[in-house]
Amino acid sequence: MALADRLKLIVDNFKNLPNNKKIALAAVLVLVIGLIATLFLWLPKQDYQVLYSNLSPEDAGNVIAKLKEKKIPYSVKDNAIYVPSGKVHELRLELASLGIPSGGGVGFEIFDKTSIGLTEFSQRVNYIRALQGELARTIKQIQEVDQARVHIALPEKTIFADKEDHPTASVVLKLKPGRNLTKEQVASIVHLVSSSVEGLSPQHVTIVDQYGNLLSSPKEFTQVVQNEQMEYKKNIERAYEKNIQSMLENIVGKGKAVVRVSADIDFSKVEKLEEKYDPDTIAIRSEQRSQEKTMAPQTGGIPGVLSNQPGQVPPTTTQNIQSQKQQESINYEVSKSISKIMQQTGQIKKISVAVLVDGNYREEKGKKVYVPRSEEELKKYQELVQAAVGYNKERGDLIIVESMPFEIVPEEKPGIDYVALAMTVLKYLLPLIITLLIIFFVIKPLLEIFRKPAEERRAKEVIISEKIPPELITKVPEERDIKQEINELVRNNPKKVVSILREWMAE
Repeated sequence: MALADRLKLIVDNFKNLPNNKKIALAAVLVLVIGLIATLFLWLPKQDYQVLYSNLSPEDAGNVIAKLKEKKIPYSVKDNAIYVPSGKVHELRLELASLGIPSGGGVGFEIFDKTSIGLTEFSQRVNYIRALQGELARTIKQIQEVDQARVHIALPEKTIFADKEDHPTASVVLKLKPGRNLTKEQVASIVHLVSSSVEGLSPQHVTIVDQYGNLLSSPKEFTQVVQNEQMEYKKNIERAYEKNIQSMLENIVGKGKAVVRVSADIDFSKVEKLEEKYDPDTIAIRSEQRSQEKTMAPQTGGIPGVLSNQPGQVPPTTTQNIQSQKQQESINYEVSKSISKIMQQTGQIKKISVAVLVDGNYREEKGKKVYVPRSEEELKKYQELVQAAVGYNKERGDLIIVESMPFEIVPEEKPGIDYVALAMTVLKYLLPLIITLLIIFFVIKPLLEIFRKPAEERRAKEVIISEKIPPELITKVPEERDIKQEINELVRNNPKKVVSILREWMAE
């Protein structure tokens, strides 16, 4: 039978149905449509997630061009680009390898293209621009930050250290609506910038938001440093506690030892310059010697009375006189040593350890009786703890080990979240149940309804052909209605039809 004939038969059968069945069939169709819509809404759809948001027009255009090139479906909504959730991380990595998005600023890619003839000043300016752009991109990765700009001032280096200025940096942040930065996040930005610029100290970094509010100050930086020191102290104490407790629990049993450690940490930064002289060690630094000899002639008369008388000319004599002059100068150097000592911060000045160990228990008259540890056991435990912490008596370390009864508290077993388990099972089981219900209670009865009129017609034809003689049956085309055939039979042979009906009723 052709498809058109089947459809016509279905329509005819529907028209011949009673009104109550038509209403029931319409209600079933509405129920089927509702169940199918519920099933489609319940089934998981392809989820879209944000690939990038709040991009500059240039970056957004580059990202969309790449998505079109790779034929990846996307949607743009609320200044954000959405892609299928399964491709978000892969696309981010691939686009990042291509330098997309660039972050709306220039980074170190400025040096990818080298140009001949750049002066030293131009190279310096490009370096500062690249450093500012890279820092701005990094700061924008923080969830609360929408946009960031970094300004760095690098002073010229001089040969005079006392006249050299320190680098400074300013960061302007545009925060997302309704978002604020915590003190820890501000401190992390300060440390990020100061660690990225040579010679820049955290005190010289200023952070301002889009409303002109000062987010960083030296006082807050001091508080952050103190918090870091406290965290460092707690980490050391927790490390000692964990090591000691695990060691003792392997001896006395699980949960039968409690350890508390208090460490006194020296965070002072000491820089010491020592200059020592050794008087016992002398070395000649310089030595200078000079010697001078002279010969001078000398004339004069014979000494006596005659030479002293007036008018008398005494005879003269000539005599050579020799003179000698010698000078020596020696400089000595006393040996000396100069040492510069910088003491490392965060050293342990003193450590105190308190250990509580549970005792033993014995049964007496059906009750548990506590038995403390012996002195020998406690002494051994104390020696083990001293070795574990590096006990130093000279710095005043204190180790105390005591035995005390512990209160036995049963461990709580983690409960099962039955609600979450039921929701998970229902999520995957409900579509299957709905499908089975549609098949057995909707589709199957609907097929029965359409199939029933055709079966009834064939049954009546069989009955009529068996009861009515062949000569009374006139063949008609299949398209004629069965009701019309029966009416014609009743009009032409009423007596025979009545007899047939009586036989049916008798049966």
